Amino acid sequence: MASTPSNRLRLTPSNSPFLPRPSRSPMRGRSAPDSRLSLKRVVGTTCSCPGGFDTVQSSFAYCAGAAVVVVDIDGDQYTQRFFRARPSAIPTYPATTFHNAPSTPNGTPKANDSRGRAAPRDSIYGGADWSDSSGSKTWTSRERIKAATCLALSRDGRYLAVGETGYAPRVLIFNLQDSSSDTPLVSISEHAFGVRAVAWSADSRWLASLGEANDGFLYVWKIDPRNGSARLFQQNRCTSYVKSMLWLGNSLITMGVRHVKVWKVEEFKVTSPTKQRFLAESGSSTPSSRRALPGRNVLLGSMLEATFTCASVDGKKLVVCTEAGDVCIFDDEVKQVKLVRVLNVGFAITSIIIRGDVAYVGGEDGQFATLDVQGVMEGVESSILSSSRSSRGVVAMGFLTHKLVTIDANHSIDIWNPDDTPGRNANEFPHITLPGHGEAIVGCQTLPTPNRMDAAFYTWSASGIVAFWDLEGRVRSLVRVAVDTPEQDAELGIINQLTCARVSKYGKLLVTADRQGILKVTDIATDECILDTKAHTSDCVCISLYEDDTKFMMATCGRDRTTQLFHRNSKGQIEHFQTLDFNSKVVAVAIPSPHMVFTCSMERTMQVHEILSREDEPDVMAAVPHKVISLKASPTSMEMSRDGSTAFVSFLDRSVSQFDLNNGRQVHNFKCVDEGGAESAVLDCLNFGQWPPKELDFLLGVSNTDKSIRLYDANSGAFIDREWGHTEAINGLCLIEGDDGTKKVVSVGSDATIMIWALDLNDSSPRSSISRDPSPVKEATSARPTLRRVLSKAELAEFQKPSPGNRPSSPPRTLRRRRSRMNLAVNSSAKTPTGPLQASPSSSTIAEDTPSKRPTGDSRQYSPPTSPRGKTVTRRPSLPALGPAARKTSGGNLRSAFGTLNMATEQTCRTLRVYRKKLESAEPLSPEVLAELDRELRLTAAALGDRAIRSKAMNETVLSGLLDQYSERLVTLLDEKMRLTYQPRAQEKGSESPDECRAEGTPEDSGSSSP
Repeated sequence: MASTPSNRLRLTPSNSPFLPRPSRSPMRGRSAPDSRLSLKRVVGTTCSCPGGFDTVQSSFAYCAGAAVVVVDIDGDQYTQRFFRARPSAIPTYPATTFHNAPSTPNGTPKANDSRGRAAPRDSIYGGADWSDSSGSKTWTSRERIKAATCLALSRDGRYLAVGETGYAPRVLIFNLQDSSSDTPLVSISEHAFGVRAVAWSADSRWLASLGEANDGFLYVWKIDPRNGSARLFQQNRCTSYVKSMLWLGNSLITMGVRHVKVWKVEEFKVTSPTKQRFLAESGSSTPSSRRALPGRNVLLGSMLEATFTCASVDGKKLVVCTEAGDVCIFDDEVKQVKLVRVLNVGFAITSIIIRGDVAYVGGEDGQFATLDVQGVMEGVESSILSSSRSSRGVVAMGFLTHKLVTIDANHSIDIWNPDDTPGRNANEFPHITLPGHGEAIVGCQTLPTPNRMDAAFYTWSASGIVAFWDLEGRVRSLVRVAVDTPEQDAELGIINQLTCARVSKYGKLLVTADRQGILKVTDIATDECILDTKAHTSDCVCISLYEDDTKFMMATCGRDRTTQLFHRNSKGQIEHFQTLDFNSKVVAVAIPSPHMVFTCSMERTMQVHEILSREDEPDVMAAVPHKVISLKASPTSMEMSRDGSTAFVSFLDRSVSQFDLNNGRQVHNFKCVDEGGAESAVLDCLNFGQWPPKELDFLLGVSNTDKSIRLYDANSGAFIDREWGHTEAINGLCLIEGDDGTKKVVSVGSDATIMIWALDLNDSSPRSSISRDPSPVKEATSARPTLRRVLSKAELAEFQKPSPGNRPSSPPRTLRRRRSRMNLAVNSSAKTPTGPLQASPSSSTIAEDTPSKRPTGDSRQYSPPTSPRGKTVTRRPSLPALGPAARKTSGGNLRSAFGTLNMATEQTCRTLRVYRKKLESAEPLSPEVLAELDRELRLTAAALGDRAIRSKAMNETVLSGLLDQYSERLVTLLDEKMRLTYQPRAQEKGSESPDECRAEGTPEDSGSSSP
């Protein structure tokens, strides 16, 4: 499964006697786009066994997440270099395997059947096109970042070999002569289930790689000393659980659970390709390069049930140790090699290293011992020179030229003088310490500057340790917060953990909360607990602080669907003043100003509360609901802009939205896609920043989908860059701005590592993985804005259809007889009858439902043609007696009868003019009719304004002037009419009811309506 050569064209036939020339990658020579994020420092390590650590000369290397850190020691100073490779990284040289070597009919078949399957990459045409090579592909969900689990430094100090675990693991070979590199010399992908161990021979000519027990293969690669290229030399199966592997001369030794085996590597005379062809034709045996790697088991004797953990070799001296504390040597005097037990140190041995005539042995519980190598090789049981004990166990150790390097169980790296040992002289002699948290890091935050500790950021772990760091990776201060677990929870196995921490603006107060909902405020200078209260019934997920010269406010939110608000009163005490209840879990809370509180909850809303206080009592405060902003999905993180006018919210649907906090509207939304726009990810831990040289606003976030740190344009949502380094969940991300304008990014994860990145956006044009293709990149459909067009009620009213079952019969007949424009013009000057306006609701209902009750032809000759608006006004008293369906039917018939809107508008104007003249009479009006008229006039004015704005056919100033003028005039006339009508009647008939007044007015109205 070589990563690169199998995807290239094979121009040499398989039966050719000549070796094929390795083809050059078509993508090589093109530099990859410069990364905007570059790794500058790694704090902590993921090394858990001696295989993840190695030393050579004045350098040592250890695993840290997906990268390998190489530290160069110069006196009391040290520098770090980082080596890692993307999943799609193209190596400088291909690894030659049996897949692309010339094959013969009598050749040994491929040992791993899973790699012998027919696949496109095994095709004689190379399988994949150049445009589809691994270098042009973006990451997929299956190609999540792999973890570096083992490494080895070549004895000449030129090369670094790294073994990975994860999907499609690789063995990477880097050139140590370069600085930090993302491009390996060789990438080997022969292992399918992870790489257990890698080891260099003493002359750096051979590299052995061993897969996991599920993989079951051991490969020996021959390294070209000129350029570092690798060629598979021999292989064999090794299905035992191996814990260590090392070279002894030309022999490779593997050891593990009830297993010690010696593999003999012998280089035979090279045969020319022409001679190989004649040997094959004559039926000779398989060439030596195809032979299986020979190996023989070591007789364990009394150590048959032992588990061998580590070994060390110095020249021809080999010492093997077990997890039971036994120290053993080889007895090769007989034909079959035997293992002989010499002594027991009394503790489980995790690491051993030989330097001169002394062997240094470390235990998992902090024990440390030195042994006399000469005595051990002679089988002397009393060969223990010294012993000591430290508080932390030793995981791995190694010697530099003049230093001893150890990695303890807390993932801290200590550099000792040769005469010093862990557990002894630890306080008497100074030593260099590369600190680490030693456990999963829960989060990190930027520390306000300047501060008393001269730190740039702080991190916290679940056990309650809050560490303050500078950008060089040094611990400036430590604060231990007590995290208590109730007895009933401890019995159930529930352990309390620190969940979040915040530091006040001036670095004086530390606010922490845990899974029990306990909130603590600690003075950092005096380590005094100022506040200790139970704020929530379950996990506290977020804390937000606001502090200025006069005010200090604090808000916390938890999974108990509440948000707690605190402030500092005039006496200097921090007190609780309000609890905000919600319908679901609150994800984030923010106090950007002393007058506003913003919360995001899983019910897909963003709530805005306004903080008010009494004028006479400023300590009495309350948060009043101010605004609710609807969200498209459940939020995961929230971040405010610098000016506080907008907020960015990330959602579970893998998108980010920007909201204008002044009006609550969504400014824009974008999908969190990758370089190619094919895959999206949920973004968390949002951070907003600005890059003044380019006037660019950007968003930083983490994606635990692929364990990456992502960078997007905050205004357009365009993808800028992403980087990786953590192998487990990324729990925190913060942006640090230096005084000189530089920007650093700090990320922490559950793998107990802290990574410090340098951010450079000077060339911040959004890039994609297919930018090499000259064809334009097609925008992904998922990244486009969602279609949205909501019709208003006025627009929907134009499409309403009348119901055929409730259609009155008389209005259509009346309207059909008055189609002529001449008739309309002539009748407009006729006298308008007053009967319809003066009719009571009951009489109007009868007239509407019964066509025979309508006025005769004599009354019609004085009536102007009825318009929709005029008809509505004259029949309005009858509407309460009609159902909603009848109203819609009537309105629909009138509208369809009149045809055009202009004709209806002209008719309405004429009817209103006639109606104003009628208002000058002394006829009484009922309050119900006046109320209906007032409502219809207001609705008509509103609908007319919407129509004008929508069509942009009217001058808004002229329209508003006309509406104001005529509405005021109509209201004045109605008021005067009511005053003249009801004042005399109230004096004469003050004791009569309104129904009697209407009953008495009926004959008069009916009489006055006659011609």
